[in-house]
Amino acid sequence: TFTVSITNDKLDTSMKVENVGSNDAFDIQAALHSYLSVSSIDALRIEGSWKDRKYLNRLVGDNTLHAGEVCMEDRDVITIGEPYDRIYCGVNDPVLKDAGRGKSLSILNTKGYADTLIWNPYGNDEMGYKKFVCVESVKYDPVTLEGGKSWTGDMSLVVSNIV
Repeated sequence: TFTVSITNDKLDTSMKVENVGSNDAFDIQAALHSYLSVSSIDALRIEGSWKDRKYLNRLVGDNTLHAGEVCMEDRDVITIGEPYDRIYCGVNDPVLKDAGRGKSLSILNTKGYADTLIWNPYGNDEMGYKKFVCVESVKYDPVTLEGGKSWTGDMSLVVSNIV
């Protein structure tokens, strides 16, 4: 089940996955593919608890789900100046600050989502890389749902002015 509600400055989502069977367990992973418009990728800063966190650089390797190189982030703020496809483990508090618009977007992961994926095809004019970024709320490590059990991911987007 996926529900969405919208107010003046907030969008709330909730995704619930249930195993309605009684005998068979299955594993799930979850990601909300949020493509966010920006004034310019060069005017964007993404704040959060990035520093000293592991990330999977998915641009290294064979492009399968778990391919990539595990690295350690040394920055407090993410800026994008190259093609980008990274899953940050244990980071679920991104705040996008768009200086060109004077706006901030907080991604509030209040339940279920433990990780964040950031993607941008930097340099690809055909894909319009200068005007968007994908910042996904993710549950990367699989969750096993036994019969009758469920998993819920709650995520909110909150807009404010940059102060």
